[in-house]
Amino acid sequence: MSKKIDKNLMVTISGGRSSAMMARHIQTSEKYKDYEKAYVFCNTGQERPETIQFLKDIVKHWEIPLIIIEGVYSLEMGVGVSYKIVDFDTMSMNSEPFEQMIAHKNKGVFSGLPNPGAPYCSENLKTMPAKKLFDDLFGVNNYYKAIGYRLEDMPKRITFAEIKEDKQRIFPLLTDFEKPISQLDLTYWFRKQSFKLELHGKYGNCELCWKKSEKTLIDNIRYGTRVIDWTKKMENKYNSLMYRGNKSIDELVELASKPYTMELGLTTEDDACICSF
Repeated sequence: MSKKIDKNLMVTISGGRSSAMMARHIQTSEKYKDYEKAYVFCNTGQERPETIQFLKDIVKHWEIPLIIIEGVYSLEMGVGVSYKIVDFDTMSMNSEPFEQMIAHKNKGVFSGLPNPGAPYCSENLKTMPAKKLFDDLFGVNNYYKAIGYRLEDMPKRITFAEIKEDKQRIFPLLTDFEKPISQLDLTYWFRKQSFKLELHGKYGNCELCWKKSEKTLIDNIRYGTRVIDWTKKMENKYNSLMYRGNKSIDELVELASKPYTMELGLTTEDDACICSF
């Protein structure tokens, strides 16, 4: 019988700079040398190619043994969310996990797309598949979760009082340095690395995530996105809308064709994304 490991650590990498720096810190810090660590990226099929290249660079340059998973979903009642392990060659880049997750969620009495009133996508695409993986690796809940919050996430998403009381999660970028790591600190740190994320943060994670502000969504549409037609298909299939103010994707595309004016009344503050789970 193998010896039980008390220090197991779930390190989630979202594809952004914060979680990447956190993963590298955990990999190299003496503080975590005695932990049994596993690094995971949960793919939704809607990440941009630049994000995937960044993950490839993490593996290549830092030799982080990244596990890539996608949620597995069933249309059978009573069958929950599972996961499958994929790699850079077999991972979805065309929204398949997201679409299958929506169908899974809509198989019972619930009907509709994820939106501000029904924010079920991150839990079903990331949190639940990752938990299944780590329960299999380490035993049910027999691990800590490393979360890549930085200075800008305080106090809206976490406070030091909450960190002190949290028995399941750790927040290395907030607690392991002389002061909490900020967005500017990340920029300086990545200047010393041999690669960087070739993508502005507002374009990261799911391309047209409903948590992005209207202004950011319009910026994404203008930048270029693969998922306009897919979003239209989902709106029609489920007779449901995702975006704030019950705007359709067609309305956002129309707004993206116009210059910014105060009269448009766009929301400009992005919601706190929980996609780093």
